[in-house]
Amino acid sequence: MLRAVSDLEGIRDVWETWPGNRDSDINSFLTFLSSHPETVRPHVLVIYRAGKPDALLVGRIDMGRIDCRIGYLRITLSARVMYFVYGALRGNATERNCNLLLEEILGSLSQGEADAAYMNFLRHDSDLCRLATKKPALVCRDYIRITQPHFATALPATVEEFYQGLSPKVRKNQKWQAKKLDKHFSGAVTIRCFREVADLDRMIQDVEQVARKSYQRGLGVGFVDSPRTREGLRLKAEKGWLRGYVLYLAERPCAFWLGDVNGNTFGSDCTGYDSEFASYSPGMYLVMKVIERLCDGNPEGVTAVDFATGQAQYKEVLSNRKWEEESVYIFAPSMKGISLNLVRSFVCGIDQAAKKLLASTNLLQRIKKSWRAHAGSKAATVG
Repeated sequence: MLRAVSDLEGIRDVWETWPGNRDSDINSFLTFLSSHPETVRPHVLVIYRAGKPDALLVGRIDMGRIDCRIGYLRITLSARVMYFVYGALRGNATERNCNLLLEEILGSLSQGEADAAYMNFLRHDSDLCRLATKKPALVCRDYIRITQPHFATALPATVEEFYQGLSPKVRKNQKWQAKKLDKHFSGAVTIRCFREVADLDRMIQDVEQVARKSYQRGLGVGFVDSPRTREGLRLKAEKGWLRGYVLYLAERPCAFWLGDVNGNTFGSDCTGYDSEFASYSPGMYLVMKVIERLCDGNPEGVTAVDFATGQAQYKEVLSNRKWEEESVYIFAPSMKGISLNLVRSFVCGIDQAAKKLLASTNLLQRIKKSWRAHAGSKAATVG
């Protein structure tokens, strides 16, 4: 187990050879550690075989919190959390290795190193997910696991092939919406891609101008201009990963799509649009135009788009790959750990039961749509 930043450098060479998500990239991880005061230290588990690293699980110890939700109402429980980042497992992900990693996590919790361990959205069909839900003692298991779909799409060689892969209804609707926007803002539609460190101030200024009028801001989520955000974006720009797309209508920013290039994949980070322009679907317009660019003689060799975890209509209609992911808690076998499990199970159980009831009556989507519209109006007024 690696508990100090200096220890991480000792396995940098092998760490960087293993592919994975940006969140578990060693540079991204070190940047996060340096900019988050609530993080106590690294907690990286490494398995060695024949004297060489065979797999690792990227985590940290946070003086943090466990969030419980009833709808959009958040209840926060203070806790010392052993937090394993998204895509934490790198290297040889065999069942044997996963079992060893879970044994180490359970041992650390038993020794009081944390009140709970959090596994950030594991693939539902993975050995690590299965073991994390079955291996802990009954009082320490997570019974209210959050499950989300993860969407992605493999890109064809041409724009024509991409549109042919969409349903006739979606294809017709998107072309009509694009024509509507282009006609209304004739000659005044621009898309800019920000990639360099020198562009960051301008990009962040324009993205924040849009984000503060988006429905996400009204809900308290999405892009926020902060020192942490800037540090993360700077790292991506310095490494050549950053791709920040902004749509301008009559020179006014009205939609953005931020992400990064990882190998042959463009990974989506966050999106948003100015709710004032909602009737023109500027967010979808931008996403479609970016995908068109990637399909049309893309010099960077991007052959896939990862839309990330989370339900969204645009992800569903544009994706040709989908899998389920679960976030999993493991609670310490202590009074506080078991109490946290009980409280979270009770609160989140109410939330899940309410959602199932609303879904059975077709009210859930209506409520979400109404809430987002209200949040968009609220953000626009504040902005």
